[in-house]
Amino acid sequence: MNILCVSHTPDLKGSAISLSELMKGMDRSLFVPIAAFSKDGPLIPTLKESGIGTHVVKRRGVLRIGTIREALEVIDRDRIDLVHLNSAVSFSKYFGIAARWRGLPVVWHVREDPDGKRVRSLKKWICFLSTRIIVLTTQQERIFQAGGKVIKVYNGVDTGRFQPNANGAGFRERFDLPEDAFVFGIVGSIEENKGTLNFLKASQLLREIDGEVRFVVVGSGLSEDIRLVREFVNSDSSLASRTVFTGKLAEMPEVMCGLDVLVVASRWESFPRVILESMACGKPAIAPAVGEIPMIIEAGKTGFLIPDNSVPALREAMLRCLRERNGLPEMGKAALEKARREFTIEAHVRKVEEIYRQVLNLGGRPLQFNSERFL
Repeated sequence: MNILCVSHTPDLKGSAISLSELMKGMDRSLFVPIAAFSKDGPLIPTLKESGIGTHVVKRRGVLRIGTIREALEVIDRDRIDLVHLNSAVSFSKYFGIAARWRGLPVVWHVREDPDGKRVRSLKKWICFLSTRIIVLTTQQERIFQAGGKVIKVYNGVDTGRFQPNANGAGFRERFDLPEDAFVFGIVGSIEENKGTLNFLKASQLLREIDGEVRFVVVGSGLSEDIRLVREFVNSDSSLASRTVFTGKLAEMPEVMCGLDVLVVASRWESFPRVILESMACGKPAIAPAVGEIPMIIEAGKTGFLIPDNSVPALREAMLRCLRERNGLPEMGKAALEKARREFTIEAHVRKVEEIYRQVLNLGGRPLQFNSERFL
């Protein structure tokens, strides 16, 4: 069966990486993944190396009629049997329309804030076009449960790639991070929702800490967002001397192993894969208790939960890490064990494949719309 996996972005972002890992892990004796993106980007070469066909379908035409027409051409040419839409974005909607036009089932993977603009604007389309809706959180599940199509499936991490023995020392050497420094890092897009500025403001308040402490920002963003955070850092010479901006990096296992603690400072997240990656590398994380994060982090055992992404909450958690640094290796070990036990990419892929089988009537166990069995 040919599965068309649609993502608006081929960039190194959480949602697109999650879809890429799903495609790479599919049982090729049952499912042949084919990818469609709205533009060229770094994920496309890696998919091609894995033997996965790719298409770039640009947004075009009045009311995006041109996009829908090209989506129909891809569906027909590749003899698609099912369309998997990644994220609640308009680009997904056009492929959903094309799929339904051809009478094909649609699995829509919703990863966004259920109270955010994207989900609110597309909710009716998602409910109308989808055969099944995959969500990551209980909050998302409630938004779509009326239609009886929703299933909760947690993200997974490649524990073969993300391991504690990755070259963290090489990462530190590359960015002049002292071997004995305590390193906090934030990983992801530089933007308001990700809380990059809050992380740096909390970091600024740690100026009186004894010993070497460093703060690393891994990722990129819009030029205006980058300018704002850099201006803030450069306004304080002490903070500037201890802060490193790496830009986008592909070597994420090395990054995670080079940190002492990952900091997630987002206003909202569904099921952030960066936490899973950190755990799989044996590193604890600080994160707000939003979305399904409390299901990932066991407070005080595998990481640190904070009430929100406010500067005081972040600062207090970072101070606690410094005070309790001798206990962090044991916490990282517990995080590693949980990642390997509960959040492998293999388990994630099998659960999604089970949904495909049921939607395509390929047999298997009857599908029960009780999300607990998919966790």
